[in-house]
Amino acid sequence: MRRFTTSLIAGAMLTVLSGCELGSNDTPSNIAVTNISTGPLDTLEPNQTVKTYYDVEIAGFNNVDVDVHFYLIHAAELDEETGDEVEIDEVHKVGALELSQVSEGSHSFETEITIPNDLIGGHYHIIAQIDPHDDHAEDIEDDNHPSVDHEPFADGEFPFADVHVRVLESHDYKLLSAEFGQEALILDAPTTDNGTSHHHSDLVGFIVADYEGAELGSTSIKAEVMVNGNWEATHFWNAQNQGYEDVILHNFTAGLHDEHIGFDIALEDDLLQRIHDEHDATQEQNLQVRFILTDLAENAETITDNNVIETQIPLYFYTGEEADSSEGFTKRGPQYAVGLANIKLEKSFDKSYGDKSKFSVGVDLNGQLFIVPTGDIGGRVTGEGTVEAYFFNAQNTLFSISYDGSAYVSGNNTGYASEMIIFNNVVFEDEKYVAKYEKAWEKKWEEEKVLAQARFTIGPVPMSVEAGVNGSLGFELTVGYNAELYAEGDLFHVDFGAFGRGGVNLGLVSAGVQAVLTLIDNTFSLESNAGFALVSTGNNKPHIYYGIELKNDLDVISGKFGLYAETVGVKWCKKWGIPYPCGKKTTKYDLWLYQTNSVYNKSWTLYSKEDEIEL
Repeated sequence: MRRFTTSLIAGAMLTVLSGCELGSNDTPSNIAVTNISTGPLDTLEPNQTVKTYYDVEIAGFNNVDVDVHFYLIHAAELDEETGDEVEIDEVHKVGALELSQVSEGSHSFETEITIPNDLIGGHYHIIAQIDPHDDHAEDIEDDNHPSVDHEPFADGEFPFADVHVRVLESHDYKLLSAEFGQEALILDAPTTDNGTSHHHSDLVGFIVADYEGAELGSTSIKAEVMVNGNWEATHFWNAQNQGYEDVILHNFTAGLHDEHIGFDIALEDDLLQRIHDEHDATQEQNLQVRFILTDLAENAETITDNNVIETQIPLYFYTGEEADSSEGFTKRGPQYAVGLANIKLEKSFDKSYGDKSKFSVGVDLNGQLFIVPTGDIGGRVTGEGTVEAYFFNAQNTLFSISYDGSAYVSGNNTGYASEMIIFNNVVFEDEKYVAKYEKAWEKKWEEEKVLAQARFTIGPVPMSVEAGVNGSLGFELTVGYNAELYAEGDLFHVDFGAFGRGGVNLGLVSAGVQAVLTLIDNTFSLESNAGFALVSTGNNKPHIYYGIELKNDLDVISGKFGLYAETVGVKWCKKWGIPYPCGKKTTKYDLWLYQTNSVYNKSWTLYSKEDEIEL
């Protein structure tokens, strides 16, 4: 009787407890993506961004954090309806995000996915997998993704959106654009004695190019300018051979769909003469420039209309004009006037290299010798060098130094002044004005500084990157006046490399930076002297003698800078025309932000002139 009573009580308790459990479980717990759409779209291009909308249903969970991954699957992969499990080849992970603190109920979200560059093209499905790592125990697990085990999906009625991607070419080089590292082309007139070496940089910049296909090979690129209605060839500086050549030989890089090809173009004397003969200084004029790519492979590409790009740049000639008594310093070009009028010898160089949205470095160099041969006889020597860099469109003055020395017979305005800026901050100032002076500076720094931050998506992985420079800088200069005004030495030397930091390491996702990039290695030297002599060798009359030489040794932006990501993702299979996860695999993604050879490695004389004038 006691056993029976105990059984009745236990049975009753189980019934009550069972009733409570059933009451709380009327709605099964579940997390699912119920709809995916993009709206009407034209045929998409590789690397194009698409806004994607999706609905999420949450049941049995409140304020839940859950991951959602998106994939592109080629629709043709699902045409074969067989009961055998077959791995899907053309599938790409295009998104990985986390929904935070999602309440129970129905929700609508949107995200952006980027079409990969390595698709074969055609008709694709965008599908989703929610809670891909099974972080949440649900009563219904089979609808977290397309599945053959979830009956509503059995006839292919799983959530997806359709997109169409252009079919890629099998072998096609493309020139996309050309950017100059200067606002205008200011040339010396052919009759001007500019005192420069044959190493000079008239047009510098880069070409943006791309390749589609799987048969990478060698190409050549030539540049031409329009003269009197005809295209005439120019020459490129070859940093490796240290000379000018007719074409750039370039090997494209697999997987780099934003190829940068730097150029440094010289206009020879005879070409310069013809350009000058056609130029009308009374009107605004542009120099027309075109670049032509040729495939050097035996089985050449069949599409060639995208191998030519044309552009233009404002063109000016500076003929030189007699300097007045003003000591103003204009960055126009070499100036030279003789006689008893004032003499101004001056040269500037202002060019930038690279892509400001990624990495760019610019140098602005100038030097001047100004002489007053009558009245308060004297002179002035100036030199200035500035290095500016752009990281992800952020402008920074890496290094700037200026020197200004003067001497006059009266003793007025005789002295020197110097200023230095490092990483946007003034770190050094020195100024002194006396009847006679001599000063020598020698300073060196080792510096490292983070200058910019940016956010990128590498494959499906978002990551933040910070970039900056590390290296050395300094100057060694001697200036003075004691019956002769002089300045000599390295006005500045900089040696900077770019670095990047950033990464993700979440167990299933890792990402980081891969960089070997020389930003700039530049030495700017200044030698200048001016004085008064009653007699000298070969001249027994009172006269002024002077000389100025500006030399530069420049190497900018060589190497590569990029990001990588590795994901432990899903291997997708198909059965009966339905895709479903069937295992795991690791996928590596690369995003090269910059990859270039150094084409600007050059040593040359910006300006060199010496003479004497009888009084």
